[in-house]
Amino acid sequence: MKWKYKTPGIRDDLFIRGKVPMTKEEVRAVTLSKLRLEEASMMVDVGAGTGSIAIEAAHICTKGKVIAIERNIEGIELIKKNSEQFGVPLEIVHGKAAEKLKEIEGFDRVMIGGSGGELADIMKLCYEKLSREGICVINCITIETLYESIENLKEIGFSQIDVVSVNIARGKALGRYTLMEGLNPIYIISGIKE
Repeated sequence: MKWKYKTPGIRDDLFIRGKVPMTKEEVRAVTLSKLRLEEASMMVDVGAGTGSIAIEAAHICTKGKVIAIERNIEGIELIKKNSEQFGVPLEIVHGKAAEKLKEIEGFDRVMIGGSGGELADIMKLCYEKLSREGICVINCITIETLYESIENLKEIGFSQIDVVSVNIARGKALGRYTLMEGLNPIYIISGIKE
């Protein structure tokens, strides 16, 4: 199946899912807008899960490259299946992000969706590997990770730090009525290497 649209927001139900967390379509749309991707961008998705963000990015970065790093073997299998399903090329890397980032030459954009408890180390490596004016985006669900992300961005030297809280409610049919059902709030934090 090919996704024919250039705008982000592939429907959640089109992805092959397992027990691995997946970024919801509305959150992906905001995350991708913060990444400010170009056709030739080189992007890394850290803690890629099912690959939903990497796959959406690959639809934009048609002349660049998207690397998905995931430590969970089920996630790796889901990323492979989803990239095949959507017909997009991804470089899929299995292992701990802090180790695998050291092996990558450099990149323009990075999205951190999972850190395995190594957030500070991952962010420092990302700063070193990012090109000038490169963008780092972090998605998190806890206040502690939000705080840690902001403090790390400042300490490492990122500028134009931006924080967005995304609260989504989806309509669900209840008889002849529509009930709005809330999803967990997500924090999207970004910074630029100047």
